[in-house]
Amino acid sequence: MILSRLPAKKPLNEQGLLLVAVLSIMVFLSIILIGIFSLGTSNLNRARARIFSLEAQYAAESGADAAVAILNSGNSAYTGTVSQVTVLSASNFKATYTVSVAAGATAAERLISATGSIYLPASATTPKFVRKIRVTAQQSSSSTAASLTSRNILAIDSSVKNVYAKDVYVNGFISMVKTTTNLTAENITVAGKNTAANNCSIGTVGTLLKPATFTTAGQTKTNITTAYNNCILPPGNSNNANFNVSANTGNVSTVQSIYIPWTTYMDSSYQNSPSGCNDWSSGVSPRRIPNVVGSKQTHYPDTASNTSASCGTNGDLSLGNNQYDIADNVHLRANLCLANQCTPTFNNTTASIKYVFIEGVVNFGSLKTKVGSGPLAFIIYGTDPAYNTSVCPYGGAAYLANSGTTTAPAIYLLATNGVCLDKTKFGANPSLGGIAGKNIYIATNSGSPFDLFMDVNFPVSDIPINTTWRAVRYQRM
Repeated sequence: MILSRLPAKKPLNEQGLLLVAVLSIMVFLSIILIGIFSLGTSNLNRARARIFSLEAQYAAESGADAAVAILNSGNSAYTGTVSQVTVLSASNFKATYTVSVAAGATAAERLISATGSIYLPASATTPKFVRKIRVTAQQSSSSTAASLTSRNILAIDSSVKNVYAKDVYVNGFISMVKTTTNLTAENITVAGKNTAANNCSIGTVGTLLKPATFTTAGQTKTNITTAYNNCILPPGNSNNANFNVSANTGNVSTVQSIYIPWTTYMDSSYQNSPSGCNDWSSGVSPRRIPNVVGSKQTHYPDTASNTSASCGTNGDLSLGNNQYDIADNVHLRANLCLANQCTPTFNNTTASIKYVFIEGVVNFGSLKTKVGSGPLAFIIYGTDPAYNTSVCPYGGAAYLANSGTTTAPAIYLLATNGVCLDKTKFGANPSLGGIAGKNIYIATNSGSPFDLFMDVNFPVSDIPINTTWRAVRYQRM
């Protein structure tokens, strides 16, 4: 008889060891799982914090960008927000920014401090995440003016015989309406077209001429660059012995802005005149600006914007036929000769260019500069007035009429709106330093006794266009 052998029963101490091992493994695995869960939660919280911190930084950068945009709108006196500005808002969070703008090392520099805040939830009164940045913005131009610069149209009417300019730059189109009109220039650039006249960049009739001599060494032909057709024949769209033509290029850059803030050239060292606008309207001729020798008291009446009723007669200064000696940059909160056209003479007593910033419009019967005057740039901010619409179809914030003869080779007229030369007579060549405006309308008297010649030696390179504020330095605080 064979007896089956039963497995031997393990001792109790061995069974206890197995249970301890199982429990140990379970504890170990639990610790690992808890560690993984804690690590995941911690990483999730850190990621969430980083996202909200980044959102706070983005909010601060939005504030800095907004400040630069406001400076570029012409508000160069902007000092920042007065309360928090909300960028994003939902029930669970809110993003805001505050901005302060301080003067920099120069008049063309601003220090922008921006703070971005994140509130969790949106109704919280204290931000959970805050980021601060500082941006240094500087004002500069990407180009300079031409002898004739128009942000829209250059229109030359039928009475005009000759217009001479070193360089012509037009955003829209050039229109000459009489075959006997001559436009002479060294360089002509036109970025747009006249849809009412066969899509011409330059048209419809008239004659293009090259100058007898060029200011650029080695240049022998006039350069014509147009985004569309040059409809003046010759040369049309073809090169010839007198012209290099690049027509229908389609990628001609445009003048973005001819606005020049007075703060570009006048910092806090410039002061109000103690006698106000009386410097312009009283005293013997010539009248010195500033009235106090050696001072920078050339704010009339102060540093604010727009015309001031306290200047002249309800914001209108009558200059008569007096001479004005300009010794420094000037900011004038008035219209010039609005009620009665005047025939002033100006004289820059220095060799360097001086800027006369005029918050209103100018209404000159004629204009002269003293022989030997240094260069002057008149920057005219006023809007196109209604009173001269009948003779200035494209606006006339800077208006030059036909009372006497104009000989002002030392003056460059730059208006943020229209420039209108209405039957103007010129007493010598050159007759003006240059012209810039939103639109330019020329209806001068031909050969009475001279035509409209721009001074090729006027320092147009000192007149900035496309002047903008740009961020040049970024700091995380």
